[in-house]
Amino acid sequence: MASTAVARRRARRVVPRPALAAAAVAAVGVALIPLVYLAVRVGDAGWARISEELFTARTGELAARSVALAGVVTTACTALGVASAFLVTRTDLPARRLFGVLAALPLAVPSYVAAFAWASTVEGFEGFWAAALVLTLVSYPYVFLPVAAALASADPAQEEVARSLGSGPWRTFITVTLRQVQPAVGAGALLVALYVLSDFGAVSVLRTDVLTRAIFTSISLGFDRTGALVLATVLVALTVLIVSGEQLTRRRAARYARLGGAGRPPVLLRLGSLRWPAAFGLVGTVALTLGIPAASLARWFGEGVSRPGTLTGLATAAGNRSPSPPPVRA
Repeated sequence: MASTAVARRRARRVVPRPALAAAAVAAVGVALIPLVYLAVRVGDAGWARISEELFTARTGELAARSVALAGVVTTACTALGVASAFLVTRTDLPARRLFGVLAALPLAVPSYVAAFAWASTVEGFEGFWAAALVLTLVSYPYVFLPVAAALASADPAQEEVARSLGSGPWRTFITVTLRQVQPAVGAGALLVALYVLSDFGAVSVLRTDVLTRAIFTSISLGFDRTGALVLATVLVALTVLIVSGEQLTRRRAARYARLGGAGRPPVLLRLGSLRWPAAFGLVGTVALTLGIPAASLARWFGEGVSRPGTLTGLATAAGNRSPSPPPVRA
């Protein structure tokens, strides 16, 4: 406790509070610039023009599909992320540390790259459910990472009390452990929902009409950008609603969270006969998230290199051309 207090005092000396406040105000100001621009442009359009674009069947359909996609992906990512985090941190799963590293690697794969890899591998892979699958595979680490950290630092005392009262391991996990890490689950789910609402690459490659794709189409093809401004306003409103709902849920769940209370590690749950099936399940997840994009990239690279002149073109583009021979003098 004394060392922690000393560290806090040193941190306060290094970074003065006015500097932090100024940096925070500057960051908020920069973040508000697009919103202010959007509000000004929408206000200039007038209510009559806005209502023509807002109260249409197409706008409602785009908003509903965007919310549905965010809901499906967030639900799937929550289930996959919580299950993976529990297996990696609280069970005797083989190669737990390796799986912990592999589970975070999908964050390095852009959504449009994963979407293009799947579309080039599976014929006819497009539409709502294709986009939901790809976005789930690339964004579930947003849930896995905070939940794994929360499980690693959660106080095991409450779980031990529940087991001493006759509660089984799975019931203890559902009734006690999940409540402790519920704020982390909510934070990860919020990141996933916001990521899905803002994604353009995957939905564009997989031809899924949502708000972001419609906004881009309206800007790139139309002379009147009022429609794009209205759709962007709807997207911002949905984002505000999701963030507000997450904040309300976090306040209710914070009373159950108790992290870092004890300095001893929790007792690992023995999976028994489920040990290897669980490991193979995580292997399958890694294969879907990393294997297909990697295999597609390798195939594209091989096909490109096998074409005549490809290596010469790459060398030329990189500025590594071999010097031309000197002219022969007569």
